[in-house]
Amino acid sequence: MNEQPEIIIIGNGPINTELAELIDCCPRVVRFNRCAAMPTHLGRRCTDLWLLGRGRQAQSLLTDPLVMPLEGISKVVVTDPAPNLLMQHIFKLIRRHGRLDHGDALFNKYGKGLQQERLTQQFRQSVLEYLLTLGPTIHKPYCPSSGTLAIVHYLKLFSKVHIAGFGFQGWKRHPWHLEKRYVSELIHENKVIMLD
Repeated sequence: MNEQPEIIIIGNGPINTELAELIDCCPRVVRFNRCAAMPTHLGRRCTDLWLLGRGRQAQSLLTDPLVMPLEGISKVVVTDPAPNLLMQHIFKLIRRHGRLDHGDALFNKYGKGLQQERLTQQFRQSVLEYLLTLGPTIHKPYCPSSGTLAIVHYLKLFSKVHIAGFGFQGWKRHPWHLEKRYVSELIHENKVIMLD
């Protein structure tokens, strides 16, 4: 690869390619949640940390903190929209722990003094609506994956994004086959470059 990426988005799928030098020299590096355990072949740099805001995985980020170096992070994004406070109270009463929002606590733990952003419901819905124009779904989708949301988000800021670790599989309420089709279109348009 001849061009130095301006931004690399690293998904949580398996990556066998040695990318440490490329990643550590990149101005913007986006990682998600536990950052795929930060294996050495994927470098140490992370400028933008995207975290789930709800459910047990979000809770685990508070009780079992990340072990990655946090000094290079400049922005923390919570991928769940701001919660409805009344519904949060009801979820606590009926013990629906998977619906409880931990976004503010995550910002407090990982984002003090940093730029903080929550994705809006409108943004997530607009991405989902576009994906649904690409074909039928296998399961009724709840929302796009964090990785696809990040691609859409950063393509508003950069003309091209580089990605690695996108396996397009996991929770069945993400429309993986449509996300894969969407990213394939972006690769064809030279807006997305796959590194692995």
